[in-house]
Amino acid sequence: MKKLLFLLPVLLVTLLSACTNYGKEKVYDGTEVYHTSQVTDAEADAVGNYLISQKFADGQPKTVQLAKSGNTYQFRMVVKDGIDKDTSYAKIAKFFISMLSAQVLNGAPAEMHFCDDHLKTLKVIVADDYGKEKIFNATSLLHSRNITDAEVNALGNYLVTAKFANGRAKSALVTKSGDTYQFKFVVRKDAEKDADYLANGKVFASDLSKDVFKGAPAEVLMCDPYFNTLVVLPMK
Repeated sequence: MKKLLFLLPVLLVTLLSACTNYGKEKVYDGTEVYHTSQVTDAEADAVGNYLISQKFADGQPKTVQLAKSGNTYQFRMVVKDGIDKDTSYAKIAKFFISMLSAQVLNGAPAEMHFCDDHLKTLKVIVADDYGKEKIFNATSLLHSRNITDAEVNALGNYLVTAKFANGRAKSALVTKSGDTYQFKFVVRKDAEKDADYLANGKVFASDLSKDVFKGAPAEVLMCDPYFNTLVVLPMK
């Protein structure tokens, strides 16, 4: 999956208030990660290590807080002035928090909070349901909560057999809309304009219906790197 965290516009200073208890502090390659008592040390470590792997924690001073409200995790991040009003960053943040949920938090509900330098919330961005992640021959296959483990395993094994999962890094998401299975995958730039690619996608949707989803309707959705849909391809 594309590493996007370095694009997130963090404020390169620490928190201004020293008297407020933001929780237990750990530092990951220059990034201060506070976590409240509802978040375990193991969860904080998992998030901190993820931030390093995604190049968010890169030696520059940054501040985030991990909190929890009910069963919803909150990733609270200090941002530059005005970022909470920037819709382009909101899209990146939504993708990030969705991936954090899937790859680190076992698919739990999660929110990104853009905050001021006292960790006061300016904007809340709710994660999409990317569910959990499984890897099939270098293909990252996410599956939302309405997809069973048996279904995602059947799909992943089929992708290997069909040479879609061929050892090269790819990203895909399987979900459902009503009774229709949706296979979303990230495509190269302008692939959605390629007539042959579009025709093959419709055949692929039909094959998924027949060979994986027991005849249920299926669609293939070609997506940009943030899983925004570029084109929907129904069965042929």
